Amino acid sequence: MSNVVSTGQSQAIVKRAYRAFFSPSRYEVKSTDQAVLERGNTYWLPFEGGQVAVTTWGEGPAVLLMHGWGGARAQMTGFVDPLLSAGYRVVAYDQPGHGESDGTTTNLLKIAPTMDLIAEREGPFHAVIAHSFGTLITSYALVERNFPPPARLVYFGAFNQLLDSLPRFQVLAGLPDQVMDAFRVMLLEEFGQGVLEAITNESLTPRIDIPALMFHDAADNVTPVEDSRAIARVWKRAQLIETEGLGHRGALQSKSIHEQVIRFLGQ
Repeated sequence: MSNVVSTGQSQAIVKRAYRAFFSPSRYEVKSTDQAVLERGNTYWLPFEGGQVAVTTWGEGPAVLLMHGWGGARAQMTGFVDPLLSAGYRVVAYDQPGHGESDGTTTNLLKIAPTMDLIAEREGPFHAVIAHSFGTLITSYALVERNFPPPARLVYFGAFNQLLDSLPRFQVLAGLPDQVMDAFRVMLLEEFGQGVLEAITNESLTPRIDIPALMFHDAADNVTPVEDSRAIARVWKRAQLIETEGLGHRGALQSKSIHEQVIRFLGQ
Protein backbone atom coordinates (compact mmCIF):
# COMPACT_ATOMS: atom_id res chain seq x y z
CA MET A 1 0.00 0.00 0.00
CA SER A 2 2.82 2.36 0.86
CA ASN A 3 4.25 1.88 -2.64
CA VAL A 4 0.86 2.72 -4.16
CA VAL A 5 0.61 5.87 -2.05
CA SER A 6 4.16 6.82 -2.92
CA THR A 7 3.46 6.40 -6.63
CA GLY A 8 0.28 8.43 -6.34
CA GLN A 9 2.08 11.16 -4.49
CA SER A 10 4.82 11.18 -7.10
CA GLN A 11 2.29 11.50 -9.92
CA ALA A 12 0.63 14.40 -8.12
CA ILE A 13 4.01 16.14 -7.77
CA VAL A 14 4.72 15.67 -11.47
CA LYS A 15 1.33 17.12 -12.41
CA ARG A 16 1.90 20.11 -10.13
CA ALA A 17 5.33 20.62 -11.67
CA TYR A 18 3.83 20.48 -15.15
CA ARG A 19 1.21 23.10 -14.27
CA ALA A 20 3.83 25.30 -12.63
CA PHE A 21 6.14 25.11 -15.65
CA PHE A 22 3.38 26.28 -17.98
CA SER A 23 1.94 28.89 -15.58
CA PRO A 24 3.60 32.27 -16.16
CA SER A 25 3.93 34.67 -13.26
CA ARG A 26 1.92 37.89 -13.52
CA TYR A 27 3.88 41.02 -14.32
CA GLU A 28 3.57 43.77 -11.70
CA VAL A 29 2.43 46.84 -13.62
CA LYS A 30 4.24 50.02 -12.60
CA SER A 31 2.49 53.37 -12.38
CA THR A 32 4.50 54.65 -15.34
CA ASP A 33 3.42 51.63 -17.40
CA GLN A 34 -0.21 52.17 -16.45
CA ALA A 35 -0.10 55.83 -17.44
CA VAL A 36 1.02 54.88 -20.96
CA LEU A 37 -1.63 52.16 -21.23
CA GLU A 38 -4.33 54.63 -20.25
CA ARG A 39 -3.34 56.92 -23.12
CA GLY A 40 -4.02 54.14 -25.62
CA ASN A 41 -7.13 52.47 -26.96
CA THR A 42 -7.66 49.19 -25.11
CA TYR A 43 -10.03 46.40 -26.11
CA TRP A 44 -10.42 42.66 -25.61
CA LEU A 45 -10.06 40.27 -28.54
CA PRO A 46 -11.65 36.78 -28.35
CA PHE A 47 -9.43 33.72 -28.77
CA GLU A 48 -9.87 30.03 -28.09
CA GLY A 49 -9.83 30.08 -24.30
CA GLY A 50 -11.13 33.56 -23.54
CA GLN A 51 -10.02 37.07 -24.44
CA VAL A 52 -6.68 38.83 -24.81
CA ALA A 53 -6.14 42.46 -23.83
CA VAL A 54 -4.95 44.68 -26.70
CA THR A 55 -3.84 48.33 -26.64
CA THR A 56 -3.07 50.55 -29.63
CA TRP A 57 -1.61 54.03 -29.91
CA GLY A 58 -1.29 56.52 -32.76
CA GLU A 59 -1.45 56.32 -36.54
CA GLY A 60 0.92 55.23 -39.28
CA PRO A 61 2.83 52.03 -40.11
CA ALA A 62 2.15 49.55 -37.32
CA VAL A 63 4.73 48.07 -34.96
CA LEU A 64 3.79 45.07 -32.82
CA LEU A 65 5.31 44.72 -29.33
CA MET A 66 5.68 41.12 -28.09
CA HIS A 67 6.48 40.62 -24.40
CA GLY A 68 8.21 37.57 -22.95
CA TRP A 69 7.25 34.78 -20.55
CA GLY A 70 5.85 36.24 -17.35
CA GLY A 71 5.73 39.68 -18.93
CA ALA A 72 2.87 41.83 -20.21
CA ARG A 73 2.17 44.55 -22.75
CA ALA A 74 2.77 47.03 -19.91
CA GLN A 75 6.39 45.90 -19.79
CA MET A 76 6.91 47.07 -23.39
CA THR A 77 5.44 50.57 -22.99
CA GLY A 78 8.88 52.21 -22.96
CA PHE A 79 8.83 51.92 -26.75
CA VAL A 80 5.49 53.66 -27.21
CA ASP A 81 6.53 57.33 -27.14
CA PRO A 82 9.71 56.86 -29.21
CA LEU A 83 7.72 54.98 -31.85
CA LEU A 84 4.89 57.53 -31.85
CA SER A 85 7.39 60.36 -32.25
CA ALA A 86 8.87 58.54 -35.25
CA GLY A 87 5.44 58.32 -36.90
CA TYR A 88 4.50 54.72 -36.12
CA ARG A 89 1.30 53.21 -34.81
CA VAL A 90 1.95 50.90 -31.85
CA VAL A 91 0.14 47.67 -31.00
CA ALA A 92 0.73 45.62 -27.85
CA TYR A 93 -1.19 42.77 -26.28
CA ASP A 94 -1.09 40.45 -23.30
CA GLN A 95 -0.53 36.88 -24.45
CA PRO A 96 -2.84 34.16 -23.04
CA GLY A 97 -2.13 33.55 -19.37
CA HIS A 98 -0.36 36.91 -19.06
CA GLY A 99 -1.29 40.37 -17.83
CA GLU A 100 -5.00 41.12 -18.19
CA SER A 101 -5.65 38.31 -20.67
CA ASP A 102 -7.54 35.15 -19.77
CA GLY A 103 -5.88 31.88 -18.91
CA THR A 104 -3.57 30.49 -16.26
CA THR A 105 -1.52 27.84 -18.05
CA THR A 106 -0.26 28.33 -21.58
CA ASN A 107 2.56 27.46 -23.97
CA LEU A 108 4.07 28.53 -27.27
CA LEU A 109 1.67 26.44 -29.35
CA LYS A 110 -1.29 28.16 -27.68
CA ILE A 111 0.17 31.65 -27.87
CA ALA A 112 1.30 31.62 -31.50
CA PRO A 113 -2.25 31.47 -32.94
CA THR A 114 -3.12 34.68 -31.12
CA MET A 115 -0.50 36.46 -33.21
CA ASP A 116 -2.59 35.53 -36.24
CA LEU A 117 -5.65 37.13 -34.62
CA ILE A 118 -3.70 40.30 -33.86
CA ALA A 119 -2.41 40.45 -37.45
CA GLU A 120 -5.92 40.05 -38.84
CA ARG A 121 -7.20 42.88 -36.66
CA GLU A 122 -4.24 45.28 -36.55
CA GLY A 123 -1.78 44.27 -39.30
CA PRO A 124 0.09 44.33 -41.51
CA PHE A 125 3.08 45.26 -39.36
CA HIS A 126 6.11 47.24 -40.43
CA ALA A 127 8.05 45.68 -37.56
CA VAL A 128 7.83 43.35 -34.60
CA ILE A 129 9.77 44.17 -31.44
CA ALA A 130 9.99 41.09 -29.22
CA HIS A 131 11.52 40.28 -25.86
CA SER A 132 12.91 36.97 -24.56
CA PHE A 133 10.38 34.13 -25.04
CA GLY A 134 8.41 36.48 -27.28
CA THR A 135 11.23 36.19 -29.83
CA LEU A 136 10.77 32.42 -30.06
CA ILE A 137 7.01 32.82 -30.46
CA THR A 138 7.57 35.39 -33.21
CA SER A 139 10.05 33.19 -35.09
CA TYR A 140 7.72 30.20 -34.82
CA ALA A 141 4.75 32.24 -36.09
CA LEU A 142 6.73 33.54 -39.06
CA VAL A 143 8.06 30.14 -40.12
CA GLU A 144 5.39 27.65 -39.09
CA ARG A 145 2.17 29.68 -39.18
CA ASN A 146 2.78 32.00 -42.13
CA PHE A 147 2.43 35.13 -40.00
CA PRO A 148 2.65 38.07 -42.45
CA PRO A 149 6.34 39.02 -42.53
CA PRO A 150 7.18 42.53 -41.32
CA ALA A 151 9.92 44.64 -42.90
CA ARG A 152 12.05 44.60 -39.73
CA LEU A 153 12.52 42.50 -36.60
CA VAL A 154 14.03 43.60 -33.30
CA TYR A 155 14.82 40.92 -30.70
CA PHE A 156 15.81 41.54 -27.08
CA GLY A 157 17.36 38.82 -24.90
CA ALA A 158 16.39 36.18 -27.45
CA PHE A 159 15.34 32.82 -26.04
CA ASN A 160 16.71 29.91 -28.05
CA GLN A 161 15.12 26.65 -26.90
CA LEU A 162 12.22 25.93 -24.56
CA LEU A 163 13.73 22.78 -23.06
CA ASP A 164 16.91 24.65 -22.12
CA SER A 165 14.91 26.13 -19.25
CA LEU A 166 14.18 22.74 -17.66
CA PRO A 167 17.39 22.52 -15.56
CA ARG A 168 16.82 26.01 -14.17
CA PHE A 169 13.20 25.18 -13.44
CA GLN A 170 14.32 22.03 -11.60
CA VAL A 171 16.68 24.03 -9.40
CA LEU A 172 14.15 26.78 -8.66
CA ALA A 173 11.42 24.25 -7.86
CA GLY A 174 13.75 21.97 -5.89
CA LEU A 175 12.65 18.87 -7.80
CA PRO A 176 14.54 15.54 -7.71
CA ASP A 177 15.76 13.89 -10.90
CA GLN A 178 13.05 11.21 -10.68
CA VAL A 179 10.32 13.83 -10.86
CA MET A 180 12.00 15.58 -13.78
CA ASP A 181 12.32 12.29 -15.64
CA ALA A 182 8.58 11.74 -15.22
CA PHE A 183 8.00 15.37 -16.18
CA ARG A 184 9.81 14.83 -19.48
CA VAL A 185 7.67 11.76 -20.14
CA MET A 186 4.57 13.91 -19.58
CA LEU A 187 5.89 16.48 -22.05
CA LEU A 188 6.39 13.74 -24.61
CA GLU A 189 2.84 12.46 -24.09
CA GLU A 190 1.38 15.95 -24.39
CA PHE A 191 3.34 17.33 -27.35
CA GLY A 192 4.72 14.30 -29.20
CA GLN A 193 8.20 13.05 -30.01
CA GLY A 194 10.65 15.78 -30.95
CA VAL A 195 8.07 18.57 -31.23
CA LEU A 196 9.43 20.84 -28.50
CA GLU A 197 13.04 19.96 -29.28
CA ALA A 198 12.53 21.19 -32.85
CA ILE A 199 11.20 24.60 -31.83
CA THR A 200 14.40 26.61 -31.46
CA ASN A 201 15.30 30.08 -32.62
CA GLU A 202 18.56 28.65 -33.91
CA SER A 203 16.69 26.43 -36.39
CA LEU A 204 13.87 28.86 -37.22
CA THR A 205 15.70 32.15 -37.84
CA PRO A 206 17.80 30.95 -40.81
CA ARG A 207 14.46 30.54 -42.60
CA ILE A 208 13.45 34.16 -41.88
CA ASP A 209 14.61 36.48 -44.64
CA ILE A 210 14.03 39.72 -42.76
CA PRO A 211 16.63 42.25 -41.53
CA ALA A 212 16.92 41.86 -37.77
CA LEU A 213 18.58 43.77 -34.95
CA MET A 214 19.31 41.81 -31.78
CA PHE A 215 20.24 43.11 -28.34
CA HIS A 216 21.44 40.94 -25.46
CA ASP A 217 23.17 41.89 -22.23
CA ALA A 218 26.40 40.06 -21.50
CA ALA A 219 25.34 39.57 -17.88
CA ASP A 220 21.73 38.52 -18.53
CA ASN A 221 20.92 36.07 -15.70
CA VAL A 222 17.57 34.97 -17.15
CA THR A 223 18.40 34.16 -20.76
CA PRO A 224 22.15 33.65 -21.29
CA VAL A 225 23.81 35.77 -23.96
CA GLU A 226 25.02 32.52 -25.54
CA ASP A 227 21.44 32.06 -26.80
CA SER A 228 21.63 35.18 -28.99
CA ARG A 229 25.19 34.42 -30.03
CA ALA A 230 24.11 31.00 -31.29
CA ILE A 231 21.17 32.53 -33.16
CA ALA A 232 23.25 35.32 -34.69
CA ARG A 233 25.82 32.84 -36.00
CA VAL A 234 23.22 31.17 -38.23
CA TRP A 235 20.92 34.14 -38.97
CA LYS A 236 22.62 35.88 -41.87
CA ARG A 237 20.36 38.96 -41.82
CA ALA A 238 20.76 39.63 -38.10
CA GLN A 239 23.08 42.01 -36.29
CA LEU A 240 23.76 41.30 -32.61
CA ILE A 241 24.61 44.13 -30.23
CA GLU A 242 25.82 43.01 -26.80
CA THR A 243 25.13 45.45 -23.97
CA GLU A 244 26.56 45.72 -20.47
CA GLY A 245 24.75 46.52 -17.25
CA LEU A 246 21.19 46.34 -18.60
CA GLY A 247 20.36 42.80 -17.49
CA HIS A 248 17.40 40.93 -18.94
CA ARG A 249 14.90 43.81 -19.06
CA GLY A 250 16.84 47.07 -18.81
CA ALA A 251 17.19 47.57 -22.56
CA LEU A 252 13.40 47.87 -22.83
CA GLN A 253 13.63 51.17 -20.93
CA SER A 254 16.92 52.49 -22.33
CA LYS A 255 16.72 55.76 -24.28
CA SER A 256 19.89 55.00 -26.23
CA ILE A 257 18.53 51.58 -27.20
CA HIS A 258 15.24 53.14 -28.28
CA GLU A 259 17.16 55.53 -30.54
CA GLN A 260 19.06 52.66 -32.16
CA VAL A 261 15.80 50.78 -32.75
CA ILE A 262 14.13 53.80 -34.37
CA ARG A 263 17.09 54.29 -36.70
CA PHE A 264 16.99 50.62 -37.68
CA LEU A 265 13.26 50.68 -38.38
CA GLY A 266 13.71 53.66 -40.68
CA GLN A 267 16.43 52.11 -42.83
